[in-house]
Amino acid sequence: MGFWTFLISMMPVGELRFSIPFGIFSGLHWSEAFIYSFIGNSLITLVIIYLIDYYKMDNITNIIARIPLIGVIFKKWQNRAIKKSQKFNNWTYTGLALFVSIPLPITGAWTAVMISTLLHLKPFRSFLFISLGLIVSGTIITVICHNFTNLMEYIFINKEEITIFIDSVS
Repeated sequence: MGFWTFLISMMPVGELRFSIPFGIFSGLHWSEAFIYSFIGNSLITLVIIYLIDYYKMDNITNIIARIPLIGVIFKKWQNRAIKKSQKFNNWTYTGLALFVSIPLPITGAWTAVMISTLLHLKPFRSFLFISLGLIVSGTIITVICHNFTNLMEYIFINKEEITIFIDSVS
């Protein structure tokens, strides 16, 4: 399960916000799920930030815009990133870390890479601050997922009711 957790954390949708719960509920120890997810998400961030820096954002946008469905999705994602980057324009690197540390959809490393590119931030420094945000976000998600069973025991008192509840939801 560690390999799948690692791979899922590299995906642009979900990132470690999905891979940590996947890893924990698949049987990995919470620390293993966090480490696999953090390494996978950080690795893809490093690769993408330097690829965008090397090929330049305008060239990449022009190439992706030619692909029928993906081009439309990419353009929407880019427009959202531009709107979000305007809020963090004065905060630069600290704002980037704070942005990623919020464990909500569209506030992950992939969007942060796009924001750092739009703000013309230095790639390695951006990577460090995005990684810092990933640590905070990953810690929040790990604590929530690790304590989910304890919360369910508190609410339902016994484990049989937890099992019945989880089976009814899935």
